[in-house]
Amino acid sequence: MNPLLRLRFSLVLSLLIVTSSPILSESKNLKFSLEPDREDIIQYEFELWKQTSFDLEIPFRVLSNPGKIQLFIPNGYEYFRIRAVAKRQVRGFWTDLYAVKSFGKPKPKEPTKIVSRKPNTADVLVPISNSEGTNHFFLTENKIQVKPILTHPMKTSVRYRLNGGAWKVTKLPELSFSKDGDYKLEYQVTNELGVSDSMQVWEFSVDNTPPKTEFHWQPEIYKKSSIQYVSKNTNLQLKAIDEGSGLDTIRFRTVCGKNPQSEWFEWDPKNSWMGIIHSCPNDLEIEISAIDRLGNEEVPNKIYLKRTNQGN
Repeated sequence: MNPLLRLRFSLVLSLLIVTSSPILSESKNLKFSLEPDREDIIQYEFELWKQTSFDLEIPFRVLSNPGKIQLFIPNGYEYFRIRAVAKRQVRGFWTDLYAVKSFGKPKPKEPTKIVSRKPNTADVLVPISNSEGTNHFFLTENKIQVKPILTHPMKTSVRYRLNGGAWKVTKLPELSFSKDGDYKLEYQVTNELGVSDSMQVWEFSVDNTPPKTEFHWQPEIYKKSSIQYVSKNTNLQLKAIDEGSGLDTIRFRTVCGKNPQSEWFEWDPKNSWMGIIHSCPNDLEIEISAIDRLGNEEVPNKIYLKRTNQGN
């Protein structure tokens, strides 16, 4: 059976506990070959299972001779395992469970682990190239302090203005930037002898806002009350928007059943969603978060998936 998955969006941990009528899957025929590596192997034994828990059901058993195999999978059976049978009915060890829906298909691409993308630099301004290939400077901190560099101890003053505003004079200006936007800082240092250096101009942008990720289900998911349903054919497409330094990557991590939380992996639009669903037979928690090129991290969006009851 191909179980439906129930999902719910939330930024706070919660549990979704509901029941529904199971849906029957179609019967299938799997064709493959098994060639024994020993002469005393005379048969192969198959066990068909509806679930991954061996304590909850009695499996359906089938025997087949070596060579070309045509394994009939009745409605509702989603997993199977195999063991060899030798002469005098000596039986080998069972293989791990195979999922019927993914058996024989290419192994999904391994996801790429994500490392911290926060710029590791002491520079106050860092250049980031735009879509046109030109560099634009971004502020890496929320403050700028104009501190003259002197070869000899001497009193100085700094005349400065921001975005064409009024000129101000102080000994050691410290400017805070809490709002995103484009800025132009002009300043000039004058020593106690009245000697001024050339006018310095910094043009840069401030970006403290992380990207925002949009979720697009294809096809549209079925909704009933506060519950949303996805099937094996549903795919999740993500679109992250960042109006500042630009999107760096979308990442995800999961908790499958009672297992520990995984590391962060890079989201692959073609493979990640199906890879996540097929890799976990239990209830599933998914966190999705985008990062921009300055290292601003989106608060993770959480999806809770609860598998419906399986069975006929």
